[in-house]
Amino acid sequence: MKIRFNQPENKTPDIDRGLRVHYSEAKRPGRPWRWYLIVTISSLPIVYLLGIIAWETIAIEASGRIRIANFPVRTAVDGYVQQIFVEPMQAISEGNPLAELTNVPLRDNHDRLHIELDALKKEQQKMLARAKQSISSSAQLSRYAQEHKAFAYKRLQHYETLFKQGAATQGEISSAKNQYQKALENIVALEKAERQEQDQSSEMRRISNQIRQMQLEFDKIQDQIQQLSLIAPAGNGIVTEVFVQPGEYLGRGQALLEIIFPENVYIDAFIPPKYQNYAVEGQIVIVKFPNGEKTKAKIISVPGVTQKTLTEEINPLEPVRTAILAQLEFIEQVNNRLINGMPVTIYF
Repeated sequence: MKIRFNQPENKTPDIDRGLRVHYSEAKRPGRPWRWYLIVTISSLPIVYLLGIIAWETIAIEASGRIRIANFPVRTAVDGYVQQIFVEPMQAISEGNPLAELTNVPLRDNHDRLHIELDALKKEQQKMLARAKQSISSSAQLSRYAQEHKAFAYKRLQHYETLFKQGAATQGEISSAKNQYQKALENIVALEKAERQEQDQSSEMRRISNQIRQMQLEFDKIQDQIQQLSLIAPAGNGIVTEVFVQPGEYLGRGQALLEIIFPENVYIDAFIPPKYQNYAVEGQIVIVKFPNGEKTKAKIISVPGVTQKTLTEEINPLEPVRTAILAQLEFIEQVNNRLINGMPVTIYF
């Protein structure tokens, strides 16, 4: 004999031991979609992580920045800004005047040196003219004095020979000696004059050296005055910013304005080291702009250096990473407006 103590399953919950139990109506009807929603929300982090893993496996991407060649125009000499000929966002080309500076002490030195140089050059011309005349006359006098000395010496020897033969007197010999002595004195006087001319030549050398030194200083100041006029460098560019106003003083090397050259546009790509096999010259990539536009580019240079990841691209709790630096250029027409420093995404 078997005894069962468990109660058979009641398939009608509103009947208990043959009696109907009257339950009240449910306060809020159950809706299945709410449970589906809870399950879906709970599984979103897992789905997100799986999506990231799948995306990194399928797609290879890197960050980048648009880089437009820029050139800060700096002053080569001190001076006050007298006039600015350009304004921001103005297009310029090679040789266009940008600004004019003024430096009063520099121009005063220029004028003073110009006057002193003119005076020294005139004095040099006068001394050269006198030296030429003196050289020609002294050469003639020296030649005449040597001839007169030789004639007086021969005459003295002739009278001495005649005196020995008894055909000349003592007075004639004394007269010949006096003439020979005067010829020697003339030669001594001419040599003294030549030494004075040599002293004048040393004075001319001193003046010539002074002229050369002053000319070098004058040329240097003249170059500095030319540098007060600032002109645009080679290439077609756009003035992005003017840092000063007329009347301000600028020291040597201070920036006056900045120019960019839209024709020289590059992309600085920061490639993760795990994708180093893609960092090769000639690699074709897809560049995506913030507005969604896409175009093609090509790697033209890989300097072989690494650079820290941009701070805005990492989590504050994430350690600083490094990336391989590569330079790209566009190989297709770009309709998007290019701004220096604009972030882009690069797909391999």
